[in-house]
Amino acid sequence: MPVLLLTALLTAAGSAAGQDLAQEADSARAAVQQLRQVMLQQLQTSVREVGPAEATAVCRHLAPELAAEIAAETGWEIRRPALKARNPDNHPTELERGVLLGYLTRSLAGQTFEEMETVRLVEQDGRPYVHYMRAIPMLDACEVCHGSNLPSDVAARIAEVYPQDEAVGFRAGDLRGAFSLLRPYDPAKAPEVRGPRLPAVPAGTAAELPLGPPGKLGDPVAGRDLFGRHCLSCHDAGDLSTHLYQLGAEAPRRDVCVFLQTHGLTDEARDCDIVAYLKALSQQAPK
Repeated sequence: MPVLLLTALLTAAGSAAGQDLAQEADSARAAVQQLRQVMLQQLQTSVREVGPAEATAVCRHLAPELAAEIAAETGWEIRRPALKARNPDNHPTELERGVLLGYLTRSLAGQTFEEMETVRLVEQDGRPYVHYMRAIPMLDACEVCHGSNLPSDVAARIAEVYPQDEAVGFRAGDLRGAFSLLRPYDPAKAPEVRGPRLPAVPAGTAAELPLGPPGKLGDPVAGRDLFGRHCLSCHDAGDLSTHLYQLGAEAPRRDVCVFLQTHGLTDEARDCDIVAYLKALSQQAPK
């Protein structure tokens, strides 16, 4: 049976379905965060210890294992489809391809990847499912395996393992692919939301915090929202604030807003907002 949007079901369910889907989206984001965080940590460790060529095994073996574990815990079936796939298993379905093409068009029009998230009800084999997708941007660190000029040992290893590889020629800031999550929809069951939550900005924090560089200010409230969009997938806000700031001591170099290296997804002004949020958290952390 073709995969169809359950427009009629959404219309009939009204705001209740919208609320349910909002909860489903929270649960899906947490599952994505869990997968990304472990994968990035393992990939960085492997690149450091055995080099990029051998580190390709992380994506090949670890991602399916983690996805299976998360599926067992949460019920989410997780895929990473791409228009240009490395693993043939990651070629998109008809439903996924349509969303990916939409993301690609929007990215070429200048939209940021933070806006590229989709959650909707679909029908598959006569049953309703929640389908969630979120764009995956190409980061600087990924160019060694997905860029235009791969090191010879990396290219040889990829050709050996993935003879039908299409996932090269990317530049930082391109659309690399997307996370695609699917699970049965039952509005009677509230989905369990896993993963970290963003700490609130401490009460009494100034609307704008002065930062190290003269004249630099940051909005911690805006920074909290930006952290949730850009950073929560890989970092815990409390841990990062403690790491960047020694409690009770000023560290001006840590206030340099571009220090955060948000991979071009934000500009310097918004980086300053993220810094202000982390600085506000550090000032309330227990000594």
